[in-house]
Amino acid sequence: MGFQNWQLRFSGGFSHRANSVAAFSFTGANVEAAIDEVERQYRARGLKPMFQVTAAVAPPNLAEVLTRRGYRPTTPSLVCVGVAQEVRTCCASYQAGEITHAANADLDALVVEGSHSEDDGRERLATLARITVPLVRVTVYIDGKGVACGVAAAADGLAGINLMRTHPAFRRRGFARRVLGDIADWSIGHGIDTLALTVERDNAPARALYEAVRFAVAYDYLYYVLD
Repeated sequence: MGFQNWQLRFSGGFSHRANSVAAFSFTGANVEAAIDEVERQYRARGLKPMFQVTAAVAPPNLAEVLTRRGYRPTTPSLVCVGVAQEVRTCCASYQAGEITHAANADLDALVVEGSHSEDDGRERLATLARITVPLVRVTVYIDGKGVACGVAAAADGLAGINLMRTHPAFRRRGFARRVLGDIADWSIGHGIDTLALTVERDNAPARALYEAVRFAVAYDYLYYVLD
């Protein structure tokens, strides 16, 4: 849903991206009135009003306005980009396990178990089910057990990577690299050179992994939420 060219996103109230305002363009004259309307829209759905704020936010002083209104910043995150061929090369030596691209219960379980809560994971899977652009689901199996997964969707000349998960008992064994390498290979096969993903700033293990396979930070952002 759009309002004053802001995009109002509504879901079940768990993941930030699916339940926040993407404020990348603003055509109105009264930002306070626009925020009032946003708050009515979210509260009518039982959701906390929340904005995603990047350096390209519109209007440019939106963070200041939100802070005055009692919003608090949360979940500092980084958007990272990589060159598909470089990522594939960095991951080429990690070939352990069998790969499937089929939708399956093991991928669903990994997503749910690796999310902030079961409801959060289910909401993410519901969002995945609504994607209509070319999509790949990657699950790595060891001895018949799904141990790692990831998803990528192709749009606007890049592949956006999401739902990277590894079972706790199988971490730091190269399986996430196996997923990334397979996604990079899929992307190259679809004529896509650029990969993009989001990682929370405080998630040091994930950031180390992505840096090791040549992802670089493109920009950062915060969410501003009104409790």
